[in-house]
Amino acid sequence: IDSTNAHQSGHTVSEEVVIENLEKLIAEAEGRVILSTFASMIERLAEVIKIAEKIGRYVAINGRSMKDNLEIARQLGYLSYKNGSLIPIEEVGKYDDRKVLIITTGAQGQENAGLMRIINGEHKHVKIKPGDTAIFSSSVIPGNERSVQQVKDNLARQGAIVHTNNDLDIH
Repeated sequence: IDSTNAHQSGHTVSEEVVIENLEKLIAEAEGRVILSTFASMIERLAEVIKIAEKIGRYVAINGRSMKDNLEIARQLGYLSYKNGSLIPIEEVGKYDDRKVLIITTGAQGQENAGLMRIINGEHKHVKIKPGDTAIFSSSVIPGNERSVQQVKDNLARQGAIVHTNNDLDIH
């Protein structure tokens, strides 16, 4: 059972709705897509990779825990993807921005996570570009509101288009 938003009345949307909304945002993005979610959400990661394959985007994984979790899930048969769908994060710059989807850790604004390194200009291979679409496919964990807001603000200041669960049901 999930206790996220248990204090709010009503029902949560189905994962199908979340996936439909994510596909819409990714398909409509004119530049790179940088999607941040929890590294432990294997089903969501698998669905995002399927979306990328469907619409012709290459996927780069950013964040050690996310890479490790995906590899374990793949080895156990919980996840599969076509050869060539995933590209090394080091090679993102070799591809047309309209064909790149980066899935990264750091949805909660953690200092050393992949998204924060990108935003702060500390990542060796990825910098925010005006026109990038940043998608937060996660809810804010209570206590992280300030750090998540700072991440969203920094993305917007650098010219990224930011989408959260407040805009559309994407978590």
